[in-house]
Amino acid sequence: MAYYQSPRWSNEIADCSMPMTFDTYSNCSFGCLYCFSQFQRAIGGAKDNYLAKEVKNVNPDRIKKMFTDPDKYAGQFATYIKQRKVMQWGGLSDQFDGFERKFGVTLDLLRFFKEIDYPLCFSTKATWFTEDERYMELIRGQKNWNFKFSIITLEEEKARIIEKGVPSPQKRLDAIERIANAGAGGATLRLRPFIIGITTPTYLDLIREAGKRGATAMSTEFMCVEQRSNTLRERMPIFNQLCGFDFMAFYKKYSVSSGYLRLNRKIKEPFMRNMKQVCDEIGMRFYVSDAHFKELCCNGSCCGLPADWNYSKGQFCEALQIAKNAADHTVRYSDICKDIDLLHQYDWGRATGYNANSSERRAKFMDMSMANYMRWLWNNPQAGQSPYTLFEGALVPQGKDADGNLIYHYNGATF
Repeated sequence: MAYYQSPRWSNEIADCSMPMTFDTYSNCSFGCLYCFSQFQRAIGGAKDNYLAKEVKNVNPDRIKKMFTDPDKYAGQFATYIKQRKVMQWGGLSDQFDGFERKFGVTLDLLRFFKEIDYPLCFSTKATWFTEDERYMELIRGQKNWNFKFSIITLEEEKARIIEKGVPSPQKRLDAIERIANAGAGGATLRLRPFIIGITTPTYLDLIREAGKRGATAMSTEFMCVEQRSNTLRERMPIFNQLCGFDFMAFYKKYSVSSGYLRLNRKIKEPFMRNMKQVCDEIGMRFYVSDAHFKELCCNGSCCGLPADWNYSKGQFCEALQIAKNAADHTVRYSDICKDIDLLHQYDWGRATGYNANSSERRAKFMDMSMANYMRWLWNNPQAGQSPYTLFEGALVPQGKDADGNLIYHYNGATF
């Protein structure tokens, strides 16, 4: 039997608090029009199988061996697992979707992870599992399992059109409430992707309602548009209708990049300000996974984990927080390198699941470890994933330390 190979390293490893990300299935039964996973998976020879919803699952026995004997079976992930860093579950697929209802592989693995008491952070749009006692008896009281529920609007008709096959926003709010009442590691509102014209009419009411249901944190990120994707271009008329304007033209006008379009910081600012203000009012922790305004996170895990959880501190979101809170508003590489050097001593060019396909990049970085690559990013502010460029000036280079590494000064938002 052919199995799906997971976990993988996140392509956002430079600023991700949970860079080891895991999926139970190779496909997702939901059909969200904005799904970034389809732009990764629905290409090349795998496109037809992906769009036809053909699916493979991981080999549960292999996964269990990775966690019971990591030195022998986990390869690049061995140190991460031995350090019991939080694993992100649900990076490219939904572990609780219709495929799970049919195959139950997630349930099998949940029983195992409960036995070894391993810390997990789930990302889902599903709700049925919160009404299924087989799952809830495992979740109840499991303090190191956190659940993020994605909701982008309270308008049910818009949600029905853009999130095909997904339970209504109301049902997802009900699921947040059930998890919040289960005494586990908390429920988080994942207000992602934030889509101007679709999310904007109800986003503040959504945050307040999630808070009433027991969500203790929220995380947001604005939608980015891959204009080179034929699949997304075909769907533009639907976005235009739901948003009330020419969606692609809007992104081309207000983005600072080409190809992969990311709205500029100025466009996002009033929405970020409003969201943070509401979260402060109702006592909800606020987090930003967007590269812009990530400095507004309550701590260094932009997905919303509390500061005392065992996530990776070796990443640039953590550096933002250190600089923001330091008396002199500076951060040094030595402040974050412990986890980088500990977790990422494997070849950059062979990092599992990491996008290292560019011939130019492979020629440049092939002989580096991932740890050395992250240090290179730190010291090359014009690189796309450097702290300076990635956060668009929220961290600014200001001299070098005794080891020759750049020192960054905080220049981010203050609201």
